[in-house]
Amino acid sequence: MAVAWGICLALLLALGGPSSANAMQDQVIRGGWYPWKPYQYLEKSDNMRRITGLDVQLLRAVFEDKLGRTLELPQVGWDRHQKQIRSGDRDVAGGAFMTEERSQYAYFSEPYRTEDIILVSRRDQPTARAMLQPSVFSQSFPKSQLRLGVVSGYVYGDAIDQFLRAPSNRGRWLSTSTDLNNLQNLIDGKVDLVAIDRLVGGTLLWEQGFTSQLVAGNQPIFSGPIVVLFSRRTTSPALVNAFNHAMETLRQEGRYNQIVRDYLFPTLLGMTAGQPWFFALETIGTAAFAFSGVLLAQQERFSLFGAFVLASLPAVGGGILRDLIVNRDRPAVLQSVHNLTIVIVLVLFSDIVMRAPLPRRLPRWTHHLRLNGAWMIQVLDALGLAAFTVVGVIVAVEEQCDPLLIWGPVFSAMTGAGGAILRDVIRADASHPTLRHEIYAEISLFWGFVLSLFISFYADSNSVNPIPLNTAVILTAMGCLITRLLVMQLQIKPPAFGRIRKLGGQ
Repeated sequence: MAVAWGICLALLLALGGPSSANAMQDQVIRGGWYPWKPYQYLEKSDNMRRITGLDVQLLRAVFEDKLGRTLELPQVGWDRHQKQIRSGDRDVAGGAFMTEERSQYAYFSEPYRTEDIILVSRRDQPTARAMLQPSVFSQSFPKSQLRLGVVSGYVYGDAIDQFLRAPSNRGRWLSTSTDLNNLQNLIDGKVDLVAIDRLVGGTLLWEQGFTSQLVAGNQPIFSGPIVVLFSRRTTSPALVNAFNHAMETLRQEGRYNQIVRDYLFPTLLGMTAGQPWFFALETIGTAAFAFSGVLLAQQERFSLFGAFVLASLPAVGGGILRDLIVNRDRPAVLQSVHNLTIVIVLVLFSDIVMRAPLPRRLPRWTHHLRLNGAWMIQVLDALGLAAFTVVGVIVAVEEQCDPLLIWGPVFSAMTGAGGAILRDVIRADASHPTLRHEIYAEISLFWGFVLSLFISFYADSNSVNPIPLNTAVILTAMGCLITRLLVMQLQIKPPAFGRIRKLGGQ
């Protein structure tokens, strides 16, 4: 009897085992990722590493949250990923253009975003910089001897793809495995132009500190819809339809726009912050804040160390306070010594100049400085306020603080005015002008709200063009500066809080 039961059990396991294994296998979607920030990248935080990015989060939201599947994402090169989609060793690949060749081995989802391909050149190479314009590139590049850098397996649009396929051009292009290697080849002079996704290129230029050496074109050489590839060997049209329906549900729920805002807009704003003009604006703002502290230290007879304190608090104090509240892994002041260096150099230089013997004409200038010192301090503070108001919103977007319409203005006021408030506290200024008699932080709050409101609406447009954001940042900084100067010129004072009006009569 025991033997009979054993035989029955063995038969059941033999029959049921493969079905169970297939059922488990059907629940797993085999994908992959490769370094392609902001779409796919490895994030390190609090000694932890996780794969994230726009494409990663959207595919997880669809496959895992909506379809109940498990999405596997090992690291794999894009060229190899395509070969494995063809062979059936992988099921899906996100972030792909639609081509006739790919349709032979993959189903296409509905487009879920668009992508722009731009060109990057060295700043010191005028011939290559002229090619950044698509019209100039299409007419002049084929006839030139300039070399092009590409990534193996990528699609760059008809103009570049036809150039790459021509046997006569084989010596004029160089392929690598990653976009970072491409940009490094450009810096090293191995190629003259690099074709790259707009956001990927902007991110690399900003994070790797390449903006002083390289320049990216504004107009795309190619733009097209992006889809998910489904292997014809291992998936079915039914799965593609389920994916499309789930993605549409994400859009209707508003979750799609939230993911786009969380992952694309930090990059777009980071690209803006990485531009030389914004670096100059932030440098001027830091120097202005620091110099206002120097003038106060000179007027109120502070020591050299006291001058360092008064100069550094408005320049970096508000940012430190903001970063502590948002629990940043590394405060901005520790990520770069640029701002602190400005403070140190400015304080030491000012101390040397103020101690030096004065020529005959300089006493008249110092007298003028004493008479107008307060006005100069306020003008310099206005410059710093304008620059740091924008920085506050950028940090709120980078840290995915929600709702942005609250945290954007709060961080703007904290970054722009927080340091000045701390400075007045250290000075033991009982009047606290920034809190009692001046419209100061309110201006930063207002313009921070305006920029946050624009970003919120722009996120719904699903556009990745950084030009509107650049314009919004410039207008915000100018609006903040002009508003502060008008308030000073017209001597507008804030209304007192909770003032009780006296009733008429006895």
